[in-house]
Amino acid sequence: MEQKREKGTIQRILVPIDFSDYSLNACYFALHLSSRHDAEIILFHAFFNPMVDAMTFPDAFTYQSNLAEVFHEIEQNARKELDNFTDKLERYSNLKNLEPIKIRKEVAAGQPGDEIRNIVKAFKPEIIITGTHGHGKKTSEVLGSVASRVIDYEGVPVLLVTRDAVLREDKQIKVLYATNFDNSDYKAVESLMNIMEIYNFSIDCVHFTTGTSRNEHAGDLEKMSEMEKHFKKFSGSTPLNCHVIESRDILGGLDEFVEKHDIDLISMTHKKRNLFYRLLNPSLAKKLLFKTKRPVFIFN
Repeated sequence: MEQKREKGTIQRILVPIDFSDYSLNACYFALHLSSRHDAEIILFHAFFNPMVDAMTFPDAFTYQSNLAEVFHEIEQNARKELDNFTDKLERYSNLKNLEPIKIRKEVAAGQPGDEIRNIVKAFKPEIIITGTHGHGKKTSEVLGSVASRVIDYEGVPVLLVTRDAVLREDKQIKVLYATNFDNSDYKAVESLMNIMEIYNFSIDCVHFTTGTSRNEHAGDLEKMSEMEKHFKKFSGSTPLNCHVIESRDILGGLDEFVEKHDIDLISMTHKKRNLFYRLLNPSLAKKLLFKTKRPVFIFN
C-alpha cells in the first residue's frame, strides 16, 4: 500500500546576504520557494564591529568613544542598505507575480560565520539559502568562507546558489541525488521530496562507482535496488529513477550525467567520507559549482 508523505512544513527560510550578485540570486531562489510554501524569509546581514578591536585598548577612552560613533554609522548604513535590498526583492516579486512575501530583516555586528550560527539558533529556519561567494571573493576559490561554514551546520539543509544559477519553474524540475549508500541518504531524500513536493519534479538517484570488481558492482546494484524500493513507497506519482554508474572519474561522470539528462538541481549529503566531502577539492568542486552553474542542495 502506498504511504502518503507528510506535507512539507517550511516556515522560515534564512538567507545570509552581503548585497553581492550571489546574494541577490540566492534571494531570488528564496522568494520562489517562499511563495510556494508561504514561508517567512529572514534576510540576515552581519557587519564589521570596530568596537571589538578597541576593547584591547582599555586606556584609550577617547579612541573608543569615536569608535562608538563609527559603529553607529556602520550599523545605520547596513540597515539602510538592507532596506534598499529588500525594495529590490519586492519589485522582483511583483514582476514575477509571486504570492505576497513575508520578509524579516536582521542585522548583527560580528563575524558572519559566528553570527549566522547565532541567528540559526534563534530562529530555527528549515532551510538556509546562500550564495556560493560574497563581495570581492575570487571565483577560483571552491566556496566563500561563509558558505563553507554554513554547510557544516547540523540538521539544516543548505541550498548553494551560484551567481548565474537558474531554476525554471515552468517545466518539470529534474533533481539529481548523488548517493554513497549512507544511512543519512534515506532521511535526506525524504526531506528533499517534502521540500520539492509543491513543484512538478523528478528525481534521479545516482551512485558513481570507481570499482571494477564484478562483486563490488553487483553489491552496489543490490544496495540501489533496496534504496529504490524504499523511496517508491512514499514517492507517490513523483518520477524516480535509480542508476549505478561506473566511472573512474566520479566528478567527470557526475558532470556528464548532469549535462546529458539536463539536470536542474544537484543534491547530496555532506558527511565525511561521503561524496560532497570528497568533492571539496579545489579543482573538482570548482567544476561542479561553476561549470554546471546548477544550484546544489546539501543535507546534513
